[in-house]
Amino acid sequence: MENQQLPEAPITEHLAELRTRLIRIVLALIIGTVIAFTKANYIFELLKQPLLKVNPNLKLYFLSPTEPFFTAFKISFLAGFILVSPFVFYQIWKFIEPALYEHEKKLAVPFVFFTTLFFAIGCLFSFYLVLPIAIGFFINFGNIQLGAEAIFSVKEYISFVLRMILAFGLTFELPVVLSLLARLGLVTPEFLQKARPYFIVIAFIVAAVLTPTPDVFSQLMLAIPLILFYEISIIIAKILYPKSTKYKELQNE
Repeated sequence: MENQQLPEAPITEHLAELRTRLIRIVLALIIGTVIAFTKANYIFELLKQPLLKVNPNLKLYFLSPTEPFFTAFKISFLAGFILVSPFVFYQIWKFIEPALYEHEKKLAVPFVFFTTLFFAIGCLFSFYLVLPIAIGFFINFGNIQLGAEAIFSVKEYISFVLRMILAFGLTFELPVVLSLLARLGLVTPEFLQKARPYFIVIAFIVAAVLTPTPDVFSQLMLAIPLILFYEISIIIAKILYPKSTKYKELQNE
């Protein structure tokens, strides 16, 4: 009985369910953003740390009257998203849950836990390791190669930092997503192995799109973890796929 699925719902029900989940996510993001906005000054000081690690004397400047306000909003939105991310991931799970077998629905807690955990690890990895290295590289390049002094606007610096943090946070979700797909029997280890050459190309394309600068250095900093996580996902898939209902059904035929 535990392998039984509910009858497929009409498309209108799927759309209604999607609408409900999206509304809840948007409301959660609004609440998270408002809460974070009250601490925007603290978060701003925190986001300056990668720059200050490179050069404690560097300062940020705003170049228009509205720049500080909209920068504070950007900061608050990302911080708000991180704050409510467990709820967002839970809503995503609840949307796909009706399509699962009864015993697969028990994966909700591991899914929410690991998606939140890996997203947080990705953000921290970017903030504490990648950003100081990347910022130091660009500043030194400008100083040594061009003889130019670094002056950053609040808008450009914060946009760079937020995009890097978000890009790495999302990138670190790859092993969670592929592991879940393997556990549900939607992908096999053999498929992932065959798709490896194509994924390497995709990894560099994704890195080029997500990184805020066109340089090879930043793209490598994102593409290499993507490829590494893909290899880890193959190993995990070999463990989880045999536990899937689809694999067991194929073995019983």
